Amino acid sequence: MSRSRRPVPAIVVLAVASLALSAPASAQTICITPNCVFAGTPAICTNRAAPRTPTVELGSGLQAIYIPANPKIEPGDCIIWMAASNTHSSSGASCDLDPFCGSPAPSACEWDSANLSSDSVTPTSTCYYDPTVFPAESADDFHCRIHAQMVGTLQVTTPIVLTLGKEVATSSVKLNWTGGGVIGDVSYKVARQSGGNPRFPAASTTTVDPDGGVLGATFTDTGALSSPTKAYYLVRNKQTNEP
Repeated sequence: MSRSRRPVPAIVVLAVASLALSAPASAQTICITPNCVFAGTPAICTNRAAPRTPTVELGSGLQAIYIPANPKIEPGDCIIWMAASNTHSSSGASCDLDPFCGSPAPSACEWDSANLSSDSVTPTSTCYYDPTVFPAESADDFHCRIHAQMVGTLQVTTPIVLTLGKEVATSSVKLNWTGGGVIGDVSYKVARQSGGNPRFPAASTTTVDPDGGVLGATFTDTGALSSPTKAYYLVRNKQTNEP
């Protein structure tokens, strides 16, 4: 399923060009949609392993771009949208193009982060993507309401289904999985949490490539069965801005 972004009227383009030359505006939140929380996290996004929620940066220096521009999530996942420079938004294809965020988002709007400013002490919004609205294998265009040239596509993959086995001879844990990826980019990262915490806190979590590289669909943790410490594993889609 794919939703196209509406053409931007010329008058909006001119207004956007003018704004791009001005100082960053303050964050404005009246246009935020109910599935997003400014400077916080939707309740449904809180009780999950941290590596499942990617962060997308809005802006890079003087560039009006998203990093990554085509984020990949599984059905029912969340995204942290973070203003890295200037003021930007992440607005679904059917959202109001008013650059000033001066009115509530229209009912057809899939998501709107509101206008996020890198000058703010809270430059983020976190959005939840309900699988009934964003099903597996769907693709949804989004844009910045302030910079017309700043566009991206949210890609929802099939669920990644993980199985775990043991190799007693090498005292190893062996992971195998199916699902995930999009046409032309089926790649993965593996998160390993070595402190027994299923939330995967950063201090005790490492991220590695599958066996044979990011295109692989297995991972062997050699010697893991000999460790007295409990470990958790999570396999996720690799984002295009990751090595």
